[in-house]
Amino acid sequence: MTSPNTTSIPPLQETSEVPTNSASLNQENALLKNQLMTSSLIDELTRVMYSCTDLDSIIKTVLLGLHEILEFDRVILFDVDRAHFCIKPHVWVGVSDESVAPLNISLGFEGGDIIDAIFLNRHIIVDPPDPQFDKFAQALSTKRYLVIPLLSKATRKCWEVKSCNKTACPAYGSYNPFCWSITGAAQFLGVTSEYDKRLGCLQCPCFKVEGVFWMDRHLKGTPIVSNDVTALTTVINQAGIIIENFRIRSDLEVANDNLQKANEQLHIVNYDLQVAQNKINNDLDHARSIQQGLLPRDIPSIKGLSLDARYIPALAVGGDYYDVFAIAPDLYGIIVADVSGHGISSSLIMSMVKVLIKTSISSEHSPQKTLEHINRIFLTEIKTDNFVTVFYAIVDLATQSIRYTSAGHCPSLFIDKETKNVLQVKADGLFLGVFPDMMLKEASITYKTGRERWVLYTDGLTEAQNDEEDMFDLNYLQEAALQTLDLPPKQACDEILARQRAFCGKNVSPADDITLMVIDF
Repeated sequence: MTSPNTTSIPPLQETSEVPTNSASLNQENALLKNQLMTSSLIDELTRVMYSCTDLDSIIKTVLLGLHEILEFDRVILFDVDRAHFCIKPHVWVGVSDESVAPLNISLGFEGGDIIDAIFLNRHIIVDPPDPQFDKFAQALSTKRYLVIPLLSKATRKCWEVKSCNKTACPAYGSYNPFCWSITGAAQFLGVTSEYDKRLGCLQCPCFKVEGVFWMDRHLKGTPIVSNDVTALTTVINQAGIIIENFRIRSDLEVANDNLQKANEQLHIVNYDLQVAQNKINNDLDHARSIQQGLLPRDIPSIKGLSLDARYIPALAVGGDYYDVFAIAPDLYGIIVADVSGHGISSSLIMSMVKVLIKTSISSEHSPQKTLEHINRIFLTEIKTDNFVTVFYAIVDLATQSIRYTSAGHCPSLFIDKETKNVLQVKADGLFLGVFPDMMLKEASITYKTGRERWVLYTDGLTEAQNDEEDMFDLNYLQEAALQTLDLPPKQACDEILARQRAFCGKNVSPADDITLMVIDF
C-alpha cells in the first residue's frame, strides 16, 4: 500500500546514441578547409599586391589571383573612359586579343548588365546571358558570367565636396558615400534623365569607379556561388584600396620630386640673382660715390655767409642736387634742384643738369637767362620724360642783395631773426625740360647782415608722410625753422630733420629724396 505522502518515481530509461552522419561532417570539413584555404590565398594575394611597385603589376596580380586562386579561367578588367562615355578592355587573361577587340561598351542603357553593375555599385551574375543582345555571349560564347565594379576609396561625401545644400536629395546625409548609385540623387547636377545623370557623374570628382571586372568559368563550367562572390568582393575591394593608396603615394612622390627639382632650380636662380644683386649693389655703390662727388664735399667758407646742407636719397642714389659756388668776387651762386622720381635715372639726369649749370654760369650772371639757356640744351640733347624743378639764386655780398628765379620749385623761407617774420621766397616759372618757353621771372631781395636766415629745400621734405598720411608740410617746416633760429646752420639742419623724422615715425623710410639747406647772412 502506498503512503499518500509518497511520490512515485518512474524508472530510469536508457538513452540511445544519435548516429553520426560522417558524410555530412566530411562535407562541412571540406567546405571549411576550402574557406580557410581561400582566406589564406586572399591574404597572400593582398600581400603580393602591397609589394608591387607599379600600378600595372597590382592589376595583373589581381587578374592572376582571380584566374589561379578563384579558378576563373577568363578575366577582363575594363577601364572607364570618361571622355568617350564607354568602358574599354585594359588587361585580360584567358582571352585572345581578337576576342576583346570589339568589347568597347557604351555606358548608356544599351551597355547591359556590366554597365548596370557600375551604376548600381554591386556585383551581377548573368546566368544565362541573352545571346541576341549580350555582347559577351556573342564575342566570348559565355554561358554565365560575373561582373564586379572596381572602386577607389571615397573619403568625402558628395555634398561636402560640392558644398551642396539640397537637403531633399537622397544622397544628402546618406551613409552611402557612392552617390552615383543612389536612386534619385544628382539633384545638384540639375539633370532630368538617367542618361544625363550618368554623363554628369562621369565628370564629377566623387565618381570613384576605377573600372569593372568581367569573369567566367568557361572551361570548367562550374557555377558561381555565394562563396565565390564573397571572396571576389574581398579581393577586389582590397585591390581598390591598394590602387588608391598607390596612386596617392605615387602622386606625392611625383610632387615631391617636382618640388625637389623646383627647389634645385630655385637655388640656381637664387644664386644667379645673388650674383646679379651683388653686381647691382657694386654698381649702385659706384654710382653713389659718383653722385656724392657731384655734391659739394665741403661747403666753401664764405665771408659774410654761414651755411650748411643735408642730402638724404630715398634709394642708393637720387635725383636731388644742391650746390654753392663762386661766380666772381663777392658773387656766389646757390642752387637747389629736384628731378621728378628718384633712383638711377633721376641721378643720371641730375648729373647732366649739374654739368649744364657749371658750363653756363661763367658767361651768364642772370639766374633767369642761365636756366633758359640750360632748358634749350636740355630739350635738344636729353630725351626723357623726367622734368626738373630748380631754384637758382645769385648772392651779391657787396650789395647785400639776392637775385633769384624758380623753375617750378617749392618756395623757400626767408626769416627775420629779430621779428620772426617769415617771407616765402618764390618766383613764377615752369619745370625745366618740358616746354621751350619756361615763362620764368627773375626777382630780387635784400638782406641785413646778422638778421636773416634762409631755408631752402626740396619737396621730399615737406611731402613726407606719417602712418596717418599727414604730411610734414610747409607749416610744419616753418614752425621747425622758427624754433631753431638760435642754433647755427649745421645744428639747425640736424634738428629740423630730426623733427621731420619724429613726425613721420622712426621706422618710416623716405619716399622721396630730401635736401635741406640753411643759410645765415
